[in-house]
Amino acid sequence: MIYLVSNTLSNDENVVNLQVCQIKFNKFNIDLSEFDVLILTSKNAINALKFSEIVPVNLRVFSIGEATTLAAKDFGFSNVIQAKNSHGREFGDEILPNLIGKKVLYIRAKETVSNLSEFFSQNGVNLTTIVGYENEILSLEPHLKPPKSSIIVFTSPKNVEAFVRNFGWDSSYKAVAIGNTTAKSLNNFTTSIISKTQSLDECLNLAKNL
Repeated sequence: MIYLVSNTLSNDENVVNLQVCQIKFNKFNIDLSEFDVLILTSKNAINALKFSEIVPVNLRVFSIGEATTLAAKDFGFSNVIQAKNSHGREFGDEILPNLIGKKVLYIRAKETVSNLSEFFSQNGVNLTTIVGYENEILSLEPHLKPPKSSIIVFTSPKNVEAFVRNFGWDSSYKAVAIGNTTAKSLNNFTTSIISKTQSLDECLNLAKNL
């Protein structure tokens, strides 16, 4: 059985959705017209803008992954550039040359693993960072624990933390990670299969072929 541990649900009838976290959005006030570039590493950043009733403007947007790119376009951004690299630090290295001399806004989660804010600031980027949302760990009933030999797809390090806190880890489990940072958070428990792109569909396809 394949379990998807994510805040994003799958409609695949062969996949069990297991939500171990919930997203809490923070209210903030920002005028996007004061910036040249917006950095998005999750579609939750777009949802945070919606939650705070921020109006989109015509600025350059760099995004990680197809889902984030689509969310940005649906929100009203027209100049959206999806990075070739969908893993945290590699993403930072790729877009860094486009940020120098620009006024940059980065909307992120309260807790991150890749430390992009620090990386950009250390490399001379004029960066404003807003914590737009956070992942809160849920307390789940024991009967929701996946059975032995399950294949479990993780979409963030926080989901790994929340899963292990609720259920521990069974050595018979196999894991698929959406990116390098998520895979690293699984290293104490197992060697995961890493998706080449930050795509939920690719993760699920990998899981089906294990």
